[in-house]
Amino acid sequence: MKTKISIFIMAISLLFGVTAALAQGTQAYFKKNGATVFQSPISDIDSIVFKQTTNPDVCQSFDNPQGVVINGVRWATRNVGAPGTFASSPCDYGEYYQFNKGTTDFLLFDDYNNSVYANSDSWFPANDPSPSGWRVPTNDDIQKLTDTNYVTYEWIDNNGIIGSKFTDKATGNSIFLPATGHRGDSNGALYHVGDYGCYWSSTISYSSYVYYLNSGKDANDLVYDNRPNGFSIRPVAE
Repeated sequence: MKTKISIFIMAISLLFGVTAALAQGTQAYFKKNGATVFQSPISDIDSIVFKQTTNPDVCQSFDNPQGVVINGVRWATRNVGAPGTFASSPCDYGEYYQFNKGTTDFLLFDDYNNSVYANSDSWFPANDPSPSGWRVPTNDDIQKLTDTNYVTYEWIDNNGIIGSKFTDKATGNSIFLPATGHRGDSNGALYHVGDYGCYWSSTISYSSYVYYLNSGKDANDLVYDNRPNGFSIRPVAE
């Protein structure tokens, strides 16, 4: 590839080195697969600049402060960041929260289970870190998002940020959920970032477990796990 570019640059140098008399009326042709994609009189060209273009910020194409409606539920287009705020962009992972806990200080398994957050039957509104007008989704909300009769799913790469794209078949509305992984309840360490995203619901499964969306390359599953895990939150409108 470098050799071809070098030859091309040498050819351009020779081209611009022709006498003024020859250049007058001489055409420059730029071709692809034998077809001319651009032509111009040499006398109209005084320089050639090579500039690498960048991909547009695909993440921002998902952004909408009002959220978007997918299968009857209005979803935010960003994860929850610090308590009461959204993350900086649709591709920002935001913060990781333990169930029914509205702060980001992480409690290890035993500490969490001995805390005031552990034994609730739902995510209390007072502990919901979602911004005003938004809330942690229910099990039913997530089931509507993953209903393939009405919503399509793609595993995509947004300029290096891997995650799930959900699109309403009727309207074309889309949201992007980055593959945030999760914080383990035994040590608070991050696991599986880029492999899948773990997103809380506010619905108890049974015993000490809670439903959450496990969204990965091959499947979107509504599963359940321990409350002390640190998962992401993608809120829905109240």
